[in-house]
Amino acid sequence: MTQDSVLLAEFLLPLKDDDTVIDLGTGTGIIPLLIAWRSGVSRIVGVEIEDESAEVARRNVHENGLPGRITILKEDWRKLDDIYPPGSFSVVACNPPYIKKGEGRVSPYRERALARYELMGTLEDLIGISAYLVRDDGRICYIYPTSRFTELLEGFGKVGLRPAKIRFIHTRKGKGAKLFLVEARKRGGLILEEPLHI
Repeated sequence: MTQDSVLLAEFLLPLKDDDTVIDLGTGTGIIPLLIAWRSGVSRIVGVEIEDESAEVARRNVHENGLPGRITILKEDWRKLDDIYPPGSFSVVACNPPYIKKGEGRVSPYRERALARYELMGTLEDLIGISAYLVRDDGRICYIYPTSRFTELLEGFGKVGLRPAKIRFIHTRKGKGAKLFLVEARKRGGLILEEPLHI
């Protein structure tokens, strides 16, 4: 379980029982599981392209008695517009790979590489499919490094989204934030939450 996934799941709360949630790049299904344990949401979808991770996620769902509430879809999230109509979810979540393709040294281990590098879709791709999947009154929530803060906000603007809530995460005392949580909506104002120190 990664700390980033836990922080993002907490950021999504509270959720209404009639919310519909999709987690893009769910890995082993941590975010759907946390949402199911902490809310009454009955329709949660986790999307994962990597075979082994998707299988582990399915096992986790079954072992926790949650197949009626959580569906794990083994799919490329860039192709979800072939599966779902626009506005199918009230909440779209993602703890995405942070590192741009072509930057840094890619791990030789496929699962690790997919988790850290934009090998299966760019930030622009992610924002585009998120905007497609979310309802007009819904919200999109990510956790991302502050080094890409401006790029993320510009990407939201291109598809008619605006930041609605931002929380910076500090991992070292006296140091600037390395990560931030962001919620985007199609309309509304901005709330800047108290920084989180972990």
